[in-house]
Amino acid sequence: MRRWEELRPELNNREVQLVTLCTDTPKQIRAGMGKHGARAMMLSDRDLAVTRQYGLENTARMVKPPGITGLPIPTTILVDREGAVRWIDQSADYQVRSQPDRVLAALEAALE
Repeated sequence: MRRWEELRPELNNREVQLVTLCTDTPKQIRAGMGKHGARAMMLSDRDLAVTRQYGLENTARMVKPPGITGLPIPTTILVDREGAVRWIDQSADYQVRSQPDRVLAALEAALE
């Protein structure tokens, strides 16, 4: 999240809202946001309901963190004001996230 917060001025200039979805509990989210100074909207999907609704559950066999029964596929989705998906980036590794510079490049291409 720290990398995203560093890009906040640039995202704000483009009127981009960052929303994250994770399997942490709301309490864990609040603690993490305070620790990292994050200001993005972070939503809890502990039971993977939203993840499954969008077909983003990672069904590969893997070692999962304690207490987690499933994990989402790390996915970054760029959605425009009308709700149309303009770009998607996914990782097969649940520990790897989209790089902010890659997302900014996709954002610039979408705004052209």
